[in-house]
Amino acid sequence: MKQFKTKGLQQLVALNITELRKKKNILQKDLALLVGIKQKDLSMIENGYVDLQLSTLEKIAVVLKVPAEFFLLPIQSNEAISCDFANKAKLLDTIDKDKLGFVVNLLDIFIDNRVQQS
Repeated sequence: MKQFKTKGLQQLVALNITELRKKKNILQKDLALLVGIKQKDLSMIENGYVDLQLSTLEKIAVVLKVPAEFFLLPIQSNEAISCDFANKAKLLDTIDKDKLGFVVNLLDIFIDNRVQQS
C-alpha cells in the first residue's frame, strides 16, 4: 500500500487526484503543465508530502473537468467519474465527524469563491 506523510483529508484528496488523473489517462507531467505547476510539485501533492492550496485544487479540478469538491469524498473503484454531486454528498456520512466540520468549511470557501467569480 502507498505510504503517505499525512493522513486524513489531505491523503484522501491526494489519492483522488491520482486516481482520477490515471482514469483519464493523463500523465503527471501533462497535468502539472496544464495546472501551471512543476511535475515534482504535483508528485509531492499526489504523495501527500505537501499541503495543497485551494487555488491549486481548483485548477486541477478545472483541468480534470470535475467540481473541486469531487476530491473531498472517497472514490469507489467502480464509481463512474460522472457521478453527480448529490450522490457524492451522501458520502459525507462516511467522513469522521471530527473532520466533517473542516469539509463543510472548505465547501463554504469553495462556494463563496464561485459566487464572487460570477
